[in-house]
Amino acid sequence: MSLIGKLGKGARVSFLVFWLVAVVLALMASSCGDDDDDGETGAEVNEETAEPTQDQPPATDTPAEEEPGDEPTVEETASEETATEEATGEFDEQAVADFYGGKTVTLLVGVGAGGGFDLQARLLAEYLGQYIPGNPTVIVENMPGAGSLISWNHMYNAGPKDGTLIGYNEGGQILQQALGNPAVEFDAEQVQYLGTLVQDEYLVLVARASGITRFDQILPPEPEEELTWGGIAAGSTGVDAPVILQDVLDANINLVTGYDSNSNIALAMDSGEIEGFLAALSSVQSVFAEQFENWNTIVALTEEPLDDLPDVPTVLEFAPDELAEQVITFGIIRPAQFARPLAVAPEVPEDRVLALSRAVEQALEDEEFLAAADQAGVPLDPLTREELQSLVEDFFGMPDEVRTRLQELLLQ
Repeated sequence: MSLIGKLGKGARVSFLVFWLVAVVLALMASSCGDDDDDGETGAEVNEETAEPTQDQPPATDTPAEEEPGDEPTVEETASEETATEEATGEFDEQAVADFYGGKTVTLLVGVGAGGGFDLQARLLAEYLGQYIPGNPTVIVENMPGAGSLISWNHMYNAGPKDGTLIGYNEGGQILQQALGNPAVEFDAEQVQYLGTLVQDEYLVLVARASGITRFDQILPPEPEEELTWGGIAAGSTGVDAPVILQDVLDANINLVTGYDSNSNIALAMDSGEIEGFLAALSSVQSVFAEQFENWNTIVALTEEPLDDLPDVPTVLEFAPDELAEQVITFGIIRPAQFARPLAVAPEVPEDRVLALSRAVEQALEDEEFLAAADQAGVPLDPLTREELQSLVEDFFGMPDEVRTRLQELLLQ
């Protein structure tokens, strides 16, 4: 008989309980020991796993991933920026030359002949073709009507979409599109811009025979004079501006519309048919340089005084409140920055757009072109296509209160 068998029943039970407790304690001690060895065991397992087997080739070293906090070096940043800049203007020059060779590119001007738009377009056309791959012939075609709206709509919808038609139209119609004018059949945010030669600074000019020498002569509380103002059509800045001034400043203006260009408006003013109109400083210094001697400049539609006319007051000096300032700024001053955009339809292939925009930039660096512009009195103040696109995009973010007020004034 075994030792356990010789024990009494109570003793046997006590012995079994003691044995079970001992086993449990031993297992717990073993578990604690495994935890202490986890780090070493894991390292050993990893090292074993990393060793190649006969069936598996050795693993190649892979570069360590960059830590989230790591910053690129100055050299890396400069290299990336350079690569981006080079990629921005890249296009297949041979393919572009194959397309434009022997073709004619039309600069479509949305106002009549003889004004500043027409002069600038013809000046550019004379030099642009030599910088477009394939050296196409560049001509100017005038398509006046509705303040350039007819030309805008034609370029966007009916005109060729292959890069042989470049629009040079009144940027004031971009304001009309931003306000939701249903007559506007183009999307200024989809148009592809090539740049611009000039950023406009608008002046209100009056004939000396009118007797008006100061802007406040047509302002309340007791206006001394009424200004008969000539313009082209709604949507052109020359018509939108007096409508805004009539409302915001209560200016005493009698608006006469229907002219096809500022050159004809100037003739009408010289003949006494009207007394004043709006013109860009660039046009005053070129097309109207001789007539300007017989005109008075009563206000500059700008935020800051003009260097060339420091004694002429700015329109914002007469604004009665902040809303009036914003309505004038978004209705007149900001559109002046993109008043003369060179643009093509959205469907024109990107390589041709890049080629055309580069050609415009190169023409603006041509010494003969610069000399011709200086001789014609055209003060160049260019924007690249990227700068022009950015201005237009920012403009569409005008405050809702201002948009609503301009809609009430200009979409009648």
